[in-house]
Amino acid sequence: MKIFDQHVHSYYSFDSQQSIREYLKKATELSLDYFVLTDHFDLNYLSSNKDISFSIEDEQKELDNFKSEFPNIKILNGIEIGYTKCSLNRTSEIVKKYSFDLINLSVHEDGKIDYYYADGFNEFGIEETLKQYFNLVLESIKVFPDYDVVCHIDFGFKTAYLLDKSLKLEQFEKEVCSILKEIIARDKTLELNVKVQEFINDAHTLYLLKLYKKLGGKNLTLSSDAHRVDRFCSKFNHYINLIKEAGFDHLNYFVARKRFDCKI
Repeated sequence: MKIFDQHVHSYYSFDSQQSIREYLKKATELSLDYFVLTDHFDLNYLSSNKDISFSIEDEQKELDNFKSEFPNIKILNGIEIGYTKCSLNRTSEIVKKYSFDLINLSVHEDGKIDYYYADGFNEFGIEETLKQYFNLVLESIKVFPDYDVVCHIDFGFKTAYLLDKSLKLEQFEKEVCSILKEIIARDKTLELNVKVQEFINDAHTLYLLKLYKKLGGKNLTLSSDAHRVDRFCSKFNHYINLIKEAGFDHLNYFVARKRFDCKI
C-alpha cells in the first residue's frame, strides 16, 4: 500500500478553493488506495471573530457521491479541529455528534494571537510567544477529549523561525519534550507536516523526529496540509527518507478512527 496524505483541505475550508474531484483525480494518478479530507473546524476564530466551520452533512454527501466515480479509492471523511479553550464544549459536541475516520487536533491561535502571523511575536516577543504556543499545544492534548493525531506542533516555531533564522528548536526542548511525552502517554499520533517543515530546515525536522523516537514515540503520520491539489502528497519522498533516517519504519493512517500501520 502507498502512503496517503493525512491532512488535506478543500473548498469547505475557509482558506481553500480546491475542489474535491481534483484531489480524487490526483489520488487516482498516484494509485492511492485511500483518500481522506480534513477540513478546518475552528470555532470562535480570532481573525474573523466568528466560527470557521462548514456543513459536515454536505461534505459527507459530496464524498459519498464520488464513491461510484472513483471506485478504486476508499474515500474517507476526517476533520481538523482547531483548539481554543473558549470553544471546547461546543467542539466536543461536534466530535460526539458525527462519525469521522480521522480527527486531527491543531492549535492555530489563543484568542489573542494568531500564530500563523508575525504580529503577536513582534508585539510580545518571540521567545515568550513561542513558549505560550507550546504550552497551549500541551493544554490542547490534555483537555480536548477525543482526537487521533496532534498536528504540526512546530506551527508556531515556523513563524518565529521566519522572523529569526538563528532560532533552534533545541532552545525549547523542555516544552517540546512535554508535548511529545504527553502524546506518547495518551497513545496518540504525531504529525509531520510538510507545509511547516519546508519553511524551516531538515536539521530541525530530524531533531524533532529523533527526540520523539528517543522518548519512545512510535506513532507518526506524514501530511502535506494541502490547500491546493498541486500540494497534495508534496515532497513525501524527501520526508520519508528523513523519517527513516530518524529510525522509524512505518507511518500511521486511520479508518473509522482505528489506527493502522503502513511500512515505509
